[in-house]
Amino acid sequence: METMLRLEGLRKNFGENEILRDISFTIEKGNVLSIIGPSGSGKSTTLRIITQLEKADDGTLEIGGRTLFRSVDGKSVYSGTKEEREIGLKTGLVFQSFNLFPHFTVMRNITEAQRAVLKRGKEEAEEKAMQLLRKMGLEDKAKAYPYQLSGGQQQRVSIARALALDPEILFFDEPTSALDPELTREILKVIRGLAEEKMTMAVVTHEMNFARAISDYAIFMDGGVIVEEGAPEELFLDPKMQRTRDFIASFDEA
Repeated sequence: METMLRLEGLRKNFGENEILRDISFTIEKGNVLSIIGPSGSGKSTTLRIITQLEKADDGTLEIGGRTLFRSVDGKSVYSGTKEEREIGLKTGLVFQSFNLFPHFTVMRNITEAQRAVLKRGKEEAEEKAMQLLRKMGLEDKAKAYPYQLSGGQQQRVSIARALALDPEILFFDEPTSALDPELTREILKVIRGLAEEKMTMAVVTHEMNFARAISDYAIFMDGGVIVEEGAPEELFLDPKMQRTRDFIASFDEA
């Protein structure tokens, strides 16, 4: 099986605070990785480093066989602007807070990056956008503005925007945390559909049952380290570490 992402020895500090320590994992092409853990455990920071919104202090990261940064003498050395940009095009990130441009229509939210980054023409970008809006069940919302949409609809537009750039791997950072249970089901259905299409994904989530059902591999993080990892049926149903058992039990009791 082809490895789409390999992360090794990731370390990140904010000032005196060590946020991440020796984070290592791989994601195989067509697989879904779920990352669970309490707030403040470093899950989102890990995704932000992979998608180039934060810089690593140490570690090595390869995406699609290309090196974004590598560890040299205890520090991450990045590969340079051109390589970083090309690797960045392989990844997409869906935020928990939608991050749509409020003054753009849905259509423009999805076409803007296509035209600016991929240099697609207006007609091609809009055709791609409509294809994705149909996929999301939002073809009638192309001319709407974000404030006219529900939270679930806004998040589906965010997913369409990320997919419009044809990423090889898609990251979700708590994509349902701002949504009520009914809207959460909308988004989980979309992600499940992408998994069935063999989209390579990493999902940070507190939806335990969903993570167990959708994942090929799962990681539990706490305190900036990976406490436990493994197949979802093992991690969720028979965790080896007490900290993992306590965390998962807290959701069962909720």
